[in-house]
Amino acid sequence: MKNMKTLKYAWRFLIRSKSYTAINIIGLALSLACTIILVRYIHREIQVNTHCTDADNVYIPLRDIDGNVFPGSVGADNGADTIYFQPEAIKERSYFITSCNDNVTIDEKPYAVQVLVADTAFFHFFNYPLKGKRMEAPEEALVTREFAKRVFGDKDPIGQTMEYSGGKHLTICGILDEPACKSSLTFDVVMNLNLKTKREWSRMYIELLRFMPGVDVDAINASSNVYRQTSQGFRIRYDFIPVSQLYWNKELAASGDDPEIWHYSSRSHILILTGVCLLLLMAGILNFVNIYLVFMLRRSKEYGVKKVFGVQGRTLFTQLWTENVLMISIALLLAWFFIEVFAGYANQLLESDIPYTAFDWQLSLGVLVLLPLITTIYPFIKYNYLPPIVSIRSIGGSRQSVATRTVFLFIQYSITLLLIILSLYFSNHLRFLQNTPPGFRTTGILYTNLVAVSKNWYSESNEQKNKHRQNAQSIQQKLQECPFIERWFCGNPTRSGIYGAGSTYALINDKDMKQNVMMMWVPVDFFDLYNLQSIEGTLPQKVDRNSQYLVVMNEAAMKIFGYTRREDAFVRGEQALWISMGTDGKIIEGGLSLMPVEAVIKDYYTGHLTAGKKPVVYMVSPNSMGAQYQIACKPGKEKEIIAYLKNARQEIYNTEELDYHWLEEDVQALYREDRRVSTVFTLFSAISIFVSALGLFGLSLFDIRQRYREIAIRKVNGAQLRNLYSILFRKYIWVTGGATLLTVPLSYYLIYIYTKDFVVKAPVSIFIYVIAILIVVGISLGTLLWQVNKAVRINPAKIMKTE
Repeated sequence: MKNMKTLKYAWRFLIRSKSYTAINIIGLALSLACTIILVRYIHREIQVNTHCTDADNVYIPLRDIDGNVFPGSVGADNGADTIYFQPEAIKERSYFITSCNDNVTIDEKPYAVQVLVADTAFFHFFNYPLKGKRMEAPEEALVTREFAKRVFGDKDPIGQTMEYSGGKHLTICGILDEPACKSSLTFDVVMNLNLKTKREWSRMYIELLRFMPGVDVDAINASSNVYRQTSQGFRIRYDFIPVSQLYWNKELAASGDDPEIWHYSSRSHILILTGVCLLLLMAGILNFVNIYLVFMLRRSKEYGVKKVFGVQGRTLFTQLWTENVLMISIALLLAWFFIEVFAGYANQLLESDIPYTAFDWQLSLGVLVLLPLITTIYPFIKYNYLPPIVSIRSIGGSRQSVATRTVFLFIQYSITLLLIILSLYFSNHLRFLQNTPPGFRTTGILYTNLVAVSKNWYSESNEQKNKHRQNAQSIQQKLQECPFIERWFCGNPTRSGIYGAGSTYALINDKDMKQNVMMMWVPVDFFDLYNLQSIEGTLPQKVDRNSQYLVVMNEAAMKIFGYTRREDAFVRGEQALWISMGTDGKIIEGGLSLMPVEAVIKDYYTGHLTAGKKPVVYMVSPNSMGAQYQIACKPGKEKEIIAYLKNARQEIYNTEELDYHWLEEDVQALYREDRRVSTVFTLFSAISIFVSALGLFGLSLFDIRQRYREIAIRKVNGAQLRNLYSILFRKYIWVTGGATLLTVPLSYYLIYIYTKDFVVKAPVSIFIYVIAILIVVGISLGTLLWQVNKAVRINPAKIMKTE
């Protein structure tokens, strides 16, 4: 009964103070909505790969060969010359490989697929919802729900067959649904590792290891993560990392191996979003507490009288807590309404489809339990220990109350100004990245999987090889005849594309200077297709034999080798750069003799602009055969070329399915995190401005109303309008000025920390500070102006009678 009376009293008071209640609830709801959206996204990111059982104790060995890092396995056939652990230290292990942009045939129609080839133990490590039965026999395969819908529509795919390289016919035995968490490994089809021998797969196995309890993995890493020279001439080391850290690994992300299957992210990106989240939540809470203190000041006489009549601290706390719970509950419901309404935009902004999970109600419950306690503590301490006589006399006019509200407003303004400055810088930095020419052609470059050939085509029969060769020749004839194509060549974009990762090799010049440098293997048409500019020498137009390669360098590579003239430049490999077979059947190790540099090209950005222009050596080879093609399209003919290629596929393969994307999409993807950070800062700083304006409106509504009597007396004594404006605006100008003095150096320091490792970055312009200050001052003055105008035009006689 007593609790119901407290609840009714709290509700009645909130209804009476409807203006302040509305301001408080709307401001907190907006702040909570933005915070919850970011927290849900951050939670989903840090929960990546949690469908792996005990992900912190399942390890993948990273094999580092002369600076080239990729996931692998440990064994003598993989270069390991040392036993890092005993067999009995392993509780369970699994092997798998990935095959990006592979091909399967279903109902005589080819489909480009991302393939995971794994043994049956793989699903002891990773849990996927499964419809059907587990993969057991070598000729059985699993497909994902998305791939099944793409190929079979609403038809049940279980029991259907598909053909893979070497004439292998696979029976689909089950459908895999997406795991509840996000995965760093995505695929379309799962095949059994026993379908072929290791030699036939011709890919390096990747190993999953679950160690026995008590095994010291740190001690294993201390031994394995040291370079050792192998008998083949290269250096190798291993680093065993847990699956839980796989998503954040910078070395693997930089290698760019099978990017359609392996996915990575950056911890710095999550830290930035976490900072935005905390700042916005703090701004919302400060605004809420500040407005609530205005509530309290209007009731200080009431609390003083109650304390005179013996009200205990527990009763006061219960009343304050109940009022806060009511307002926060309404704000939380309103926040979830905003989240639901703008869910599509939020998912598009964060480029992540965030499902509703148990974490959502746990988060809401945490907000509902903790936030009322946080917002109640200060008002309770303030009024519980305030002497009744002081509370009765002040009725909102105490200097301490004014100082407290001013401090809260100062912190809130500092947060808002900091968010605006950072959002302006990140927006400027993003424009700088997107508008700086990368040094090569980006428009009209098409990457497409045209030839339906498996990655393991060389293990097929001669009849199948001849069929693939004929189909490839037919495709190439179609490309030659296409009026919408300027030029083309066959090559995997992840290797021979303009953003190809390449590999690190140790090269030695004619002065025995050794440099570890990025090397790319490209066909002769690479330079013309991307409009790369030669500044010395002549770019190769033809390479005579498959066993011959020509060397091209960029300016940065010439510089690190100490060359100023192309004619003087010669390099060779520290070990064989390629291996071929001579006409007599003998193995030939190439690249060990000094090779002249045929041409020098102008530097361009090989990746993210902030990494700068890197030294690159190009080994130019003849055009090769394969599934993927890079095509330069004539301007304005993008739609026509896609239609043309689909018709060509229909004619040759009886399907119009075409797997393709544009280089411009890769450029956009390169700056995805920069764009996300910029947009989040811009949007949330705008919301912070709105929340701060709401808070300022509520505070000024009370503060200026409290000074009506003072204004009236000053007007009677002859004060002019400019004097009154100066008096009423003074406090807020000081608050804005103080916030500016704090946030300008703080924001500059944060920008410096963020960009200190960038080779290329947008300059910090004074204009972003000027614009940010003008925005805050303009909105503040706009918020205050109506109330100040109303106050300075009051009738002194009327106020003296009523006050």
